[in-house]
Amino acid sequence: MAADPEQTSESAQAEAPPAEAAHLGDARSITDSALGYMSLEEMLSELLERIRTALRADTAAVLLLDEDRDVLVARAARGLEEEVRQGVQVPLARGFAGRVAAQAEPIVIEDLSHAEVVNPILRQKGIRSMLGVPVQAEGNVIGVMHVGALKRRTFGEEDIAMLQLAADRAALAIDAARISEQRAVTEVMQRTLLPDALPEVPGLRFSAKYLPAGSGVKIGGDWYDVLQLTNGRLALVIGDVVGRGVLAASVMAEIRTALRAYLTEGHELGRVMTLLNDLLVSMGRHRSATAAILELDLEHEELEAVSAGHLPVLLMTPDGRAGFLEQLQGLPLGISAGQEYVPQLYEFPVGSALLLYTDGLVERRGESIEDGLTRLRSAAEDPAAEIDEDASFADRVYRTLLDESPLEDDVALLATESLPLDRQLELKLEANPAVLGGLRRTLGRWLSSQGVEEEDLFGMTLAASEAASNAIEHAYGAREASFAVCCESDDAEVRVIVSDSGHWRETRPFGRGRGLGIMRALVDSAEVERGEQGTTVTLRKRRSKKDGGGT
Repeated sequence: MAADPEQTSESAQAEAPPAEAAHLGDARSITDSALGYMSLEEMLSELLERIRTALRADTAAVLLLDEDRDVLVARAARGLEEEVRQGVQVPLARGFAGRVAAQAEPIVIEDLSHAEVVNPILRQKGIRSMLGVPVQAEGNVIGVMHVGALKRRTFGEEDIAMLQLAADRAALAIDAARISEQRAVTEVMQRTLLPDALPEVPGLRFSAKYLPAGSGVKIGGDWYDVLQLTNGRLALVIGDVVGRGVLAASVMAEIRTALRAYLTEGHELGRVMTLLNDLLVSMGRHRSATAAILELDLEHEELEAVSAGHLPVLLMTPDGRAGFLEQLQGLPLGISAGQEYVPQLYEFPVGSALLLYTDGLVERRGESIEDGLTRLRSAAEDPAAEIDEDASFADRVYRTLLDESPLEDDVALLATESLPLDRQLELKLEANPAVLGGLRRTLGRWLSSQGVEEEDLFGMTLAASEAASNAIEHAYGAREASFAVCCESDDAEVRVIVSDSGHWRETRPFGRGRGLGIMRALVDSAEVERGEQGTTVTLRKRRSKKDGGGT
């Protein structure tokens, strides 16, 4: 029968000499499984108190490594609690703790008065001798644990072994807590920073996916975005910050916010990318990122694109063939200041599709990137993938390329498909003047798709814009609201109906006396119906013979 470990340990302690028995007891107190049920702060405090007692030391402390700043930060202390309260930081490779971390081995100082000390509290409190050991997780130094004595003493091999045992015990809890903490923070950031919902744009279908790697902290610097610009165009963005965890996510957040600001200000794409690059360089965090920005002009069926070292965008043509945009590749963001990025124009007719993605979709260990791109193109063209009509383009590509095994890297996908417009189009818009530019472009696309001639198209668009402008200005006042635009087409005519649910002031005539006259001069019929439920303006334009309609 196998001996019970607890009984064996107790028996060995009973038979051992007093000094050895005390050593065994100290070791058991440090490895006590009950420590695992405490919070990290409680566990470190209790562990430091036990190691201080075991080594007859006056102080004990744990400092954790901040890899992004290359400094050790005091996390827990007993005997010199000021280290934590005052936020002591020790640069890597400097001072006592910094040397322990840099060398990744124990260091003993018998007389602190002859040693370099970065932490002033040690001298202020009269610490004379110190012993420090690295705290390591999976072979990497994540911190330092040290003890100190007010009287000069020599720390021996048994003391070093005992402190290293305590550091190893702490490392398990620190690493687990650090991963859990980063996961919680970064998952919240991810939910906050990725778009809650993709916009609804007539003639476009968006689909996107974000999938974290299979282990560890489930977030990195991958992101995508869709932004409706004030000029009526749409900006599509994909990017990937080097690294993982909280820092990569925070850098991604800063880039995404700045990019939105630059685009909103109306900068052209090359300038936007230059500004982003200079911003990232100025952060001084030794971080880089790849990114691609595309601007869709649906009215003219054009696409403008600029890239900062990102993988090429996949373009599907209306006939189902897939290829990659050939772009002038600029350097990744954050490498050096003053870089210039050159955008290029491409055709984007109805029936085309775009796929923006990060490297986790195509890169495989031991395989060239060209192999991954070839696999992606084949997956996009695969007719079998289109059998599931409910699946989005992003879903179909992902299912074809990636199985259910854990991902080696995060994957972000953003797909955009250009679809023909139906004979009926319904829009619900915010009652804000900023939407008028986009409305005019959308109406222009719809009228063009219905075969309306350029001259008639201009008049109908301008009349509808005037009706929408009146609804925004007069129906709601300062409160937030929306209005609707319904477009209808048949063989005889096209109709645009603008309706609101507000109440106009009786003292102010519709369109200030000019709006209705403008509309009637531009279209064949402009009818205004006002009631308790709001105001409806119906604009009609008969089809000409050139449109294929009657006289």
